[in-house]
Amino acid sequence: MKNFTHLFQTYKYSMVRITVRTAEGDLSNGSAFHIGDGWLATAAHVVNGGEIEEIVSEYCNQDLKIEKIICHRDDKIDLAIIKTDLDLSHYLTKTTIMNPPDGFIQTDHLGIGGHLDDWIGDELVLSKVLLMGYPPIPFSNGPVLLASEGEVNAVVDKYNGPHPHFVISNMGRGGYSGGPVISEYGFLLGVLTESLVMNNQSEELGYSSAISVEPLLILLQENGVYPGKNKETIKVLLEGAEYSDK
Repeated sequence: MKNFTHLFQTYKYSMVRITVRTAEGDLSNGSAFHIGDGWLATAAHVVNGGEIEEIVSEYCNQDLKIEKIICHRDDKIDLAIIKTDLDLSHYLTKTTIMNPPDGFIQTDHLGIGGHLDDWIGDELVLSKVLLMGYPPIPFSNGPVLLASEGEVNAVVDKYNGPHPHFVISNMGRGGYSGGPVISEYGFLLGVLTESLVMNNQSEELGYSSAISVEPLLILLQENGVYPGKNKETIKVLLEGAEYSDK
């Protein structure tokens, strides 16, 4: 069985918690993740669900300042990007990881996969994934980053929204929304946006669903955002350019 410790240890530093106060006055957690240069990706409903109380990078003990929030122009696409002052350069340059697990990479952001919609078939069904986020834990004295190993069970096209969605075996829980679904091959497979349920059932009874990455890549490209190593992915896939970092 594949050990996902290296993926968790690699990407936990990229995770950010978003706490929102709802219209009813309750506090609700959502998740976001760093994609480079202070830019975060998340689900739009996380930032639109109320007033943001705090946005925190737990692993650098930093309360972040929001410079800009950009939601996808299509309301049916539950994605948003957030420009913040997140800076993990100290972790990259001053921190030494002792005895890292095999496969560990010291990075401050998550690389977006290059699987455009037209390329997605059933090849990834039954491949393994790692989901991370901030669902509430009863009796915990504070928020905790949860990591859950699962697998892709299906790829579906929804009649109420565009773009393929990956159905994953991880149980749906509030707080995972906006979190990354990371392929066992080390790239962002999709963004956790919802639990597919009927008749207003509990989200824990539904199928966890992650939207694929093409709309995220388009959202970045349309707004002139080319964060970190994801610049190459956007340039090559969406602009057809032969990318050079020189």
